[in-house]
Amino acid sequence: MNLAWWLERSAWEHPGNAAAIDGLDGRVVTYAELNTLAARLGNVLREHFGVVEDEIVATLMTDDHRHQALYYGVLGAGAIFTGLNRALLPAKHEADLRKSRSRTLVATPDQMEVAERLRDSGAVANVVDYGELARLAQSAPGSLRVAPRAHRDLAAINFTAGTTGVSKGVMFTHGTLGASAVGAVMSGGISSRDRDLALIGMFHSGGISDATKWVVAGATVIWSGGWQADRVATMIRELRPSWIYFIVPTMVRDLMKNPAWPQLDLTGIRVHIAGEPVPPDIQKALADKGMRIASLYGLTETMPVQVMAPSLYYGEEAGVPMGSPGKPSKDFCEVRLIDPFTKQEVTDPNAEGEVCVRGDVVTPGYFEDPERTAAAIDSEGWLHTQDLAHRDEAGFYWIQGRIDDIINTGAEKLSLLEVDSVLVDHPRVADAASVGVAHDRFGEVPCAFVVPSEPMSELEMRDMLDAWCLEHLERWKRPRLYVMVTEVPRTAAKRTKQHSRMRDQIKGVVVQDKDGVTTLGAIQMAIGRT
Repeated sequence: MNLAWWLERSAWEHPGNAAAIDGLDGRVVTYAELNTLAARLGNVLREHFGVVEDEIVATLMTDDHRHQALYYGVLGAGAIFTGLNRALLPAKHEADLRKSRSRTLVATPDQMEVAERLRDSGAVANVVDYGELARLAQSAPGSLRVAPRAHRDLAAINFTAGTTGVSKGVMFTHGTLGASAVGAVMSGGISSRDRDLALIGMFHSGGISDATKWVVAGATVIWSGGWQADRVATMIRELRPSWIYFIVPTMVRDLMKNPAWPQLDLTGIRVHIAGEPVPPDIQKALADKGMRIASLYGLTETMPVQVMAPSLYYGEEAGVPMGSPGKPSKDFCEVRLIDPFTKQEVTDPNAEGEVCVRGDVVTPGYFEDPERTAAAIDSEGWLHTQDLAHRDEAGFYWIQGRIDDIINTGAEKLSLLEVDSVLVDHPRVADAASVGVAHDRFGEVPCAFVVPSEPMSELEMRDMLDAWCLEHLERWKRPRLYVMVTEVPRTAAKRTKQHSRMRDQIKGVVVQDKDGVTTLGAIQMAIGRT
């Protein structure tokens, strides 16, 4: 069934309910209004721009009711939605557009310059200014025949970083995303009276999920317009959400450092902490503020909720140890742990293994990428997450980290291989490789081990490579710690870096946000002085 029917149904049942609130300007849009706008946009895409069923429509937009309406207009027309991340460099957008073969890109006015450059590069044929689309929609029919869709038909593609730094197009079908949304509503006890503060944009699986599940419930989603601690604190005070469905530890740390934190009333707000292993102190800080908290484990490939999450409807969170996401939910999927070396199932308590998932919410694979799909999903349908976990004697799971070169930094997946590639491209670098290091704000950030090709000081190397990375990487991906070495630890054949030896050299190091980009030598000197 086409997911667009959920918006149609909520407009029947709750026409006057607030469907969306735009956090940046406070505009309230009812279900009747959102459904009419979505229908008009879908009709214009079909009739004026020639969008056909199974065509992929890309967006480069701010996150508000307009983006949500366009999402449903695309689905209603039988097409497929993919959102581009405004924070990424245009080269990433170009690669994603070429891979998806999107013919149409819709952009808000603030993104039109980038969108036009993408058109000029040949990455996309048609660039549509949302302002022009909305103008045409004013005279379009306010109802749309929702295109019939099967469970297996694609609804959305979410491009997410892979182990090589090249994006993977995770496929969301109407069936898998629908199962996730309905299950999230039931497990959370979400009703049409609820309102959620959405902290993640629609370029992300979390934003796609927010655009869907709150409509399934006939509830209200408040689009925050992106993470900014001051603004979010104001929205919590003034708009009084009953849910913050996704929040990541980095965001909590930011809120805790904000001047508004001591007086911020969070009593009764339900929240899922997700995106990275959750430190107990972060969970306790929210609990002390009166929030109802559940740690959640899921990933983009599971729509993105929810492999494990205690049911807040049944109050299951009270029985789960802090820091654990609980136990797998059969409503969504089944889970097992696999030894990453022997490939045998791990059944003993407290023995570590790779989390493998199979079931209703698991993606069918990566868009037109059979090699990566085969590497991630085995012949029995198990998705190999590359996340490590153990299960305690009571059956609770504990997420330990990653087994590959992806780290979670501020709840965003970051490819260390992409960082490595940029570093070794510098003409004054003989060799370089990176691993994750603890960070007091982002949880984990890249630490670069560098062999300069000519004599220089550690500080000179840091400044040189930080400027280089700012030019060739998104700012948030750059290393925050540099270690000058005479040789990067590698295997005997020098094919791969030796993570364990590199991590041993920075064991116990925690990079402080206030120190910005620093060096191991500087940290060791500071410790020596204290």
